[in-house]
Amino acid sequence: MGVNPVTGLRSFAVSALAVLMAAGLASAQPPQRITPNFKDADITQVAEAVAAATGKNFIIDPRVRAQVTMLSSTAMTPPAFYEAFLSILQVYGFIAVPAGDVVKILPDANARQFPAVDLPDRVSATSDEMVTQVLDVHNVSAAQLVPMLRPMIAQYGHLAAYPASNILIISDHASNVNRMMRIIQRIDQVMNQDVEIVPLQNASAAEVVRVVNSVYQGAAAEGAMVKVVADDRSNSVLLSGEQSQRLRLRALIAHLDTPLESGGDTRVRYLHYANAEKMAPKLKEQITGITQAAAGAGAPGAQASPLAQAEKNAMVWADPTNNALVITAPPKIMHAVMDIIDKLDIRRPQVLVEAIIAEVDVDKNAELGPPAPS
Repeated sequence: MGVNPVTGLRSFAVSALAVLMAAGLASAQPPQRITPNFKDADITQVAEAVAAATGKNFIIDPRVRAQVTMLSSTAMTPPAFYEAFLSILQVYGFIAVPAGDVVKILPDANARQFPAVDLPDRVSATSDEMVTQVLDVHNVSAAQLVPMLRPMIAQYGHLAAYPASNILIISDHASNVNRMMRIIQRIDQVMNQDVEIVPLQNASAAEVVRVVNSVYQGAAAEGAMVKVVADDRSNSVLLSGEQSQRLRLRALIAHLDTPLESGGDTRVRYLHYANAEKMAPKLKEQITGITQAAAGAGAPGAQASPLAQAEKNAMVWADPTNNALVITAPPKIMHAVMDIIDKLDIRRPQVLVEAIIAEVDVDKNAELGPPAPS
């Protein structure tokens, strides 16, 4: 008996429709959910359950031994079950290290020796997987953040600063790395980095900067972002840094910029090229001009300050024997006088003349010639 082609075509269409409907129903089904409950179960049994639910492959270190109790009252998806498994590992001192198609379960003491998830685009705030993140710090010193953040990092984690690029390297569980990132974001704010100019009345700016930098050398090594620069032209000190640090520096500079009760100090300056006797009168005239200009700038009728009195008593005299100048003046005038001497005591242009001196004795012995042979 033959088969009706029309009937066969209808049967094929019905079968195909049934397959499509079954596939649609399967895709419409909700994802699988698990309600895990373990009481004093071996951790390897929990790993087997996670592997069956998620399809992940685990390699368990022989040192991984623990009895696990996990109680759950609500169903969870396979990814949530895996996150719960990572939390179990953290509680018992183990870590999960992805390595290709497998996940290694190791003691957390080996966390630094194995690669983690490096530089993820997004660090989960709830995941306990090991991640490594590099953070750029823009407004504060990365080296200063390390002592503050290190107590928040687990013993098996890693926290280090690279001062050259001002970056932080953090390796820990993702939840803790996310926490560190939020803390650093709050700390790494734009600070008041204005520049202050502190004019000096008595001390030399270069000398004050030398003293201040010597005092704060340890703070600079620790990454304190403060700079102190001298402006010799205006005899001022420039401060740049955080406001509280600038206030401390201003107090120190004000203490250093005090007038000398003795009226100044005395220095002996040996000259190499200039003549001390000729230069001394010119320097006296220069000091007199500076003193008169300072006196004219003061308030009329005001009592002379110790500094003004010291400027009037400034003196210069020459020692011809050693071609030296003996100068007594306050630091401000002393600095100006030394600058003048530096510019005047220079090598003069010289001309090199080479000559040959020869002695010629002229007589007539050459006319006789050599003696005749005997």
